[in-house]
Amino acid sequence: MTHAITSLSELAGYWKANTTPIYFISPTHFNLMGMEHWVGGWTHVNFLDTCDGHHPNILVPARTESPVFESMEALNAYLLGHRDFIHRMESDRNGLPTHSPKSRVMFLFFDDSIESLCRELDLDIMMPPHNLRTEIDSKVVTTELGNSVGVSSVPNVLVSVKSYRHLMETAQSHGLGTNLVVQTPYGDSGKTTFFINSESDYDAVARDIESQEQVKIMKRIQCLGTAIEACATRCGTFVGPLMGELIGNPLLTPYPGGWCGNDLYPDAFGDDIRRQAVSMTQRLGDALYSRGYRGYFEVDYLLDLQTGALYLGEINPRISGVTAMTNLSPFCQHHVPLFLLHLSEFSDLPLDIDPAEFNEQSLTHGADGATAQFILKYTPEALNMITDAPVSGVYHLSDTGNLVFERAAVDRRETGPNDLFLLRIMNSGEYAYHGADLAIAFLNIPLIGLDRQLTPDAAKWIKATRNAFVTRPLTDDEYAIVDRYNNPGVSFKGIGSHD
Repeated sequence: MTHAITSLSELAGYWKANTTPIYFISPTHFNLMGMEHWVGGWTHVNFLDTCDGHHPNILVPARTESPVFESMEALNAYLLGHRDFIHRMESDRNGLPTHSPKSRVMFLFFDDSIESLCRELDLDIMMPPHNLRTEIDSKVVTTELGNSVGVSSVPNVLVSVKSYRHLMETAQSHGLGTNLVVQTPYGDSGKTTFFINSESDYDAVARDIESQEQVKIMKRIQCLGTAIEACATRCGTFVGPLMGELIGNPLLTPYPGGWCGNDLYPDAFGDDIRRQAVSMTQRLGDALYSRGYRGYFEVDYLLDLQTGALYLGEINPRISGVTAMTNLSPFCQHHVPLFLLHLSEFSDLPLDIDPAEFNEQSLTHGADGATAQFILKYTPEALNMITDAPVSGVYHLSDTGNLVFERAAVDRRETGPNDLFLLRIMNSGEYAYHGADLAIAFLNIPLIGLDRQLTPDAAKWIKATRNAFVTRPLTDDEYAIVDRYNNPGVSFKGIGSHD
């Protein structure tokens, strides 16, 4: 392309006409669902068939056995090297002109071994290098990055902790009080964020804390979690709508610090908070770009409900659990998905689009309408077998509070104001283990009310979705199979982790 793209409509047209194959390799298509409507040549390559074969842009490689994965990176490497994907990739290439660009690939998580395999397969990874992403993903590094551009975190100190006494002495000397939040540099926030209010709280997680070279000790505040996504480009940083975040709700997750849902609606935040969030995110994006990081990222902010202060929570330098919410929001669907700017950055597409205009539109219209998502995890401790699971599709709520199936569907946009779109993750005949993702559901109502509590309507939908999954205890033979793996969760680790 010789001339610069100067408008969003021209950008949309360019990607609609794309013929270079682009593959998103991940356990499910959740994070980038719907991108196939905007980008030609797009294919989701997934481990789980969440749509039961009905989605025309999903490739699920055949399995003759149940492979065991210790990480999502291992699962993605399995998909990348699977003969069905190799065959599909070769077939796609054969249909292109001789001097076409390399086929392109993206992952939620990847490592240096996947980078090496992509080079062997002549695939271009449309993401920053693994080592740079890993560096920035550290909660310690992002805290320091935020401080460098005036985006402060909740009052904290970064130290190595040796004991409960050491923790409390350090917290007291920095004025953090005795009710604390401790985060390790890496990991799912639901599993690596610890709430410490007593020595017994500490003892339960002491090994996790003391094994780290450095942890983040924060004052515990009464807060509302928020999430916002952005894209750092050579034109500047483009910022999406600010969402509310649901954390630790016991109806959805067994983890007190675990993310479990988001919503987007006009009255959730005042204009001043939204404008502050966009400004802070722009500064962070520009700082990331100056360090060599470019493309998509997500920021969690914590809104102090007592003071009104907005603090940096963490930066996720990647596609995230709210990416579908951002790109399927009414604002992005009316303009362009924010992710098209990521694709453009990694295609070296000549852009001349001012992020200031996009960001102002995002501030003005980003929260138009009402949309929400919740992530339903399996909360019991006992390992069970799923005997009945709902199919992915559109549902409504009966007068008795049960999900009523309307139709199978693969597009979240097909729902009306009183519908739920359900993306089933785990199916009947699979093991339900503590913390497993059962389903992700989308609504067109708020999850969190102005009182900052789960709304009664949202609670009804969540309970109905939970009741749609039926489980039973394992038989002795089933336990024997699980025992062969030594750790029951190892077969499934990473498959349901979407954040």
